[in-house]
Amino acid sequence: MSKKADHPRLADLLVIANLYRSHLLTERRLRRQRTWLIELAHHLRLEEDTSHRRRKARQVKREVQAFLKTLEHAAAERPEDAPLAQHILQTVRKRWKGLFICYRVPGLPATNNAQETFFSRLKHHQRRISGHKSVHDFIVRYGVYAAYVDRHETFEELLLRLSQITNEEFQAARQTWRENEAPLHKAHRFRYHRTRFLKELEGDWEKLARK
Repeated sequence: MSKKADHPRLADLLVIANLYRSHLLTERRLRRQRTWLIELAHHLRLEEDTSHRRRKARQVKREVQAFLKTLEHAAAERPEDAPLAQHILQTVRKRWKGLFICYRVPGLPATNNAQETFFSRLKHHQRRISGHKSVHDFIVRYGVYAAYVDRHETFEELLLRLSQITNEEFQAARQTWRENEAPLHKAHRFRYHRTRFLKELEGDWEKLARK
């Protein structure tokens, strides 16, 4: 007669129990580490929770410094938490100089998430229009003025808006656009038409040397 411990079903149950225990420990570790990120985000908030006043940079610095010290102790006590804790510590300290600028400049957002979302939607819409996967040429051609493209505006509304601009304003904006786009065009030509770009550059240097 075989022992109960040798029963195949009991062996399967033991395997399942061990897996459950392993996953339970992993879940607890991830939940514990998740609280670090929530706490850090709370320390970096722009406004106070109750008064909604904009927080001071020195106050936020003190809180973040205290949080980092607590995180160092937690990493030392639990080796399994050390990799993520060190990653958080290195990330925050690497960006320390620019981390608190938003608290000193009124109206400056804490992140560029809204800006990234705007450009992502702009590129997505341009891909639908052109059918091209890359919209690099569109960005190079229009530069900062691509941000003024309104896909909801009709052609008549566009003409009405442009009619309100004087010729002097148009010429000034055109000159500014050319100055801003010149470096981008040069970088684009150097990357995709390097041989021709270098030959033209050599020709320009020869003309200057003859003067």
